[in-house]
Amino acid sequence: KRNITIIGVLTGLLLLLSTTAQAQVLPKFGVKAGINYSTFNNADGAEYKAGFLGGVYAKINIPGTPAAIQPEILYAQYGANAEGTDGKLSVDYVQVPVLAKFGFGAPGVNIKPEVFFGPYAGFNVNSKLEDSGIGVDADEFFKNTDFGVVVGAGVQVSKLNFELRYTAGLTDVFEDAYADGEKNGAFALAVGINF
Repeated sequence: KRNITIIGVLTGLLLLLSTTAQAQVLPKFGVKAGINYSTFNNADGAEYKAGFLGGVYAKINIPGTPAAIQPEILYAQYGANAEGTDGKLSVDYVQVPVLAKFGFGAPGVNIKPEVFFGPYAGFNVNSKLEDSGIGVDADEFFKNTDFGVVVGAGVQVSKLNFELRYTAGLTDVFEDAYADGEKNGAFALAVGINF
């Protein structure tokens, strides 16, 4: 009878530990939105252009550590203004970063600073050239994909998070016939909410 009781207790503890471990690694989902300030690095006469950044993410905490993995799916408006003119080039991406995040702060405290970095892949969904309010399709000039890295920092306040990030493209933005080493570069300010 005693052995049956011990087996029952151990089984219950194992189930409890298993459930707790699974709960710790279940992803927390959220949405974020913000503003992008982008340009083409290595391009003469390119100035920063404002655009939208927004999408969804899943934060997967690594048990026993202050680290997490955060894949995201974002809609990001990139491009640049032409210096001294009304002209601008716009290229919009569905961007998929996979970030490693590291949080700081004592357990139970609702304000936690974070830093993060990781690679991204971007898929061109729209590109155009605009001047004096008139826009024309520019898909033939831009590559369909973009790859690079994201670095940033932020603060988690309860269910809200605020972040500043920099996105650095590592591949040419333009098709080979038009490319001269131009790459995406963008600062972004964003606010997210965890569910």
